[in-house]
Amino acid sequence: MEHTNVSLETYARLCARMADTGGDLEREYAIAGAEGVARTDWTAAKDYYTAKMQDPSDMGRTAMAFMPLFQAAQAEMRGGGEPGSLEMFAKVHAEMTHRKDPSDPSKKLDHMVVIAENGFTHARWLEMESFWTPRVGSDEFPEFDPELAAKFRELLQRETDRVLGIER
Repeated sequence: MEHTNVSLETYARLCARMADTGGDLEREYAIAGAEGVARTDWTAAKDYYTAKMQDPSDMGRTAMAFMPLFQAAQAEMRGGGEPGSLEMFAKVHAEMTHRKDPSDPSKKLDHMVVIAENGFTHARWLEMESFWTPRVGSDEFPEFDPELAAKFRELLQRETDRVLGIER
């Protein structure tokens, strides 16, 4: 595997800025160029880090180093605020879990449909999920907040009831 001239920190920052490019190479090149990274260096970095993160012998080390850098870059881009409200997170979560496919009610509605209907791209939903999950999901995470977790459970129940048509 070849090396790259692009540091993992720079790669993570570029990936955050490219979250909504949908794989459009020309848009990626423009973003990389604005950050002082040449096309060939961006392509080499993308190939290198993708291969490293998929390499079983790396044992997830590169991915584990990448995620906090990527999340920090996302937070910086949004000025440190939330990527979306806890209420919206609960709404989308309930819909992804409980909405049925209208063409086959025995199956859940495709989560990508739910994400799009709620105004998210897949990348933006993943940003929302990676922001809220450690805060409300489990006390295994350092960011966990028991008050937010309790609020999330209430919101999730309300949204689940709405989706399922249950009145309380």
